[in-house]
Amino acid sequence: MTERRVARDYERAAQMLGLKVRAAREARGLSQDELASRTGISRNQVQNIEHSRNNARDATTGRPGPGNARLDTIFILAEVLGVEVAYLVDPSRPVTPPGT
Repeated sequence: MTERRVARDYERAAQMLGLKVRAAREARGLSQDELASRTGISRNQVQNIEHSRNNARDATTGRPGPGNARLDTIFILAEVLGVEVAYLVDPSRPVTPPGT
């Protein structure tokens, strides 16, 4: 697998994670602030995950880097959102949260 393909696959997985966190959060009627409060994750981090970005800037473009949620953060989000970790991290699974 080439480095470029790995980067594309990673960016796709990060995008899908963000879409799924947002979909599950909205399906449970939670605001970003409420999710942040229940998880102990900052609202800014919730926003970054949902928008697949991080606070690091690309040296060439100046744009935020792709999302890079830590594994423990993903487990906490899954527990609070009532979804399986696999739903959040498997980019081949549909965005619609299970059970909705």
